[in-house]
Amino acid sequence: MADKNTKADKGNSTPPASKKVDWQARKLENAKRDDTSVVFCRARDTGDFINILNSNDNLVYQMRMNMGRRDSLTFEVVKSYIDRSRRIKEELNLMNAEMCQLLDYTYKPPRGFDHPFKKQEKQAVPGVETGKK
Repeated sequence: MADKNTKADKGNSTPPASKKVDWQARKLENAKRDDTSVVFCRARDTGDFINILNSNDNLVYQMRMNMGRRDSLTFEVVKSYIDRSRRIKEELNLMNAEMCQLLDYTYKPPRGFDHPFKKQEKQAVPGVETGKK
């Protein structure tokens, strides 16, 4: 049996990949998945949002998968957390619309969300006809 620790073997082996290279390779593999979105971080705070959203995504998934299997995860408890998560998303949508208004930008809400100010206009004047026929 040959010893693998000879000087000749050490010279021919490739150096171990750095942790940064491994991290980048994992990120590239994850970006190819169909259940992944890529988010560009232009502001320092964006990284915090991404980390929080990743945690939220995992925890909501775990709560849904374990609902009813633990006494503490009843349907009502899980539903309350999912509803709370939805309210926070709506609040963030509203905040983005407000910032766009201050910057004189046109706000285009992400897919699945409505423009919060257009909702308020519709609610403020119910039953008014638009004149379109």
